[in-house]
Amino acid sequence: FFEEYRRQYGRTYLEDWPTLVSLARSRLALAEPLARKSLGKEGGLSVLDVGCAYGPFLAAAAERGHEPYGIDAAPEAAAYVRKTLGLPAVSGDFLDPAVAAAFGGPFDLVSMWYVIEHFADLDRALRNAAGLLRAGGILTLSTPSAEGASARFDRAGFFARSPADHFSVWEPSRARGILKAYGFRVEQLRITGHHPERLPFF
Repeated sequence: FFEEYRRQYGRTYLEDWPTLVSLARSRLALAEPLARKSLGKEGGLSVLDVGCAYGPFLAAAAERGHEPYGIDAAPEAAAYVRKTLGLPAVSGDFLDPAVAAAFGGPFDLVSMWYVIEHFADLDRALRNAAGLLRAGGILTLSTPSAEGASARFDRAGFFARSPADHFSVWEPSRARGILKAYGFRVEQLRITGHHPERLPFF
């Protein structure tokens, strides 16, 4: 969250806080109508953010009247969420059923922002997510795309730059089939952008 994050983005995670909260608000603006329509409810939603880091999505959810909970592998990040933001968060491995169920559930919305690729056991991660959602609940996630511009025009470079702790690389064209096996139906799929610095010839 600090030096490694700075090397990639030019600032630390907490220095990037305004951008991260703004991004969280835009993600919620997309997810809220889907969840409310699917669940047939108005008002606040119960939200579990898996891989919550220092809590920008949780903070944005709270300010929009939702009931947020967070899980993160980093103890210092979960502690920051609890002590500084005053929001419930635990540290641990989401693949551990006890950690996944730390806040009970079921939830209206489970989110994983650039997290799902970090699970060595994707099957367990998706089963845990499905088990934590109430009927009609929403799983919302983002992950690098193996069908994006970087992968299409420089596939070898794309995989060479893929971090060692990325255990799955998703292709949007296959997402529906994968998620259907876990009881999900894809309602919306969005391409959010690419890394222009990786395609200098355009």
